[in-house]
Amino acid sequence: MDIFDELEEATNYQLEHGDLPVWLAEPVLEVARNRDKYRDKEYLIELLLMQVREYDTYAEAGCCKWAFDWEDIKRSLKKLLEE
Repeated sequence: MDIFDELEEATNYQLEHGDLPVWLAEPVLEVARNRDKYRDKEYLIELLLMQVREYDTYAEAGCCKWAFDWEDIKRSLKKLLEE
């Protein structure tokens, strides 16, 4: 299993068992399923994987940020698409 398979698995898990919304999961799955296009951006894929695994709708709710929210994932997706 490579990083792209892990990203797809984590995204599907968060969709089914977490609070990851479909509108956010779809572009992440698009990245996971296009390894040839994003293979040279593995460091950003690793970051995205960590963000998806630790996604929490209320990550910004407390005084300390202890998880990742939708804005973090959108920023990483934007970086992937820009480079």
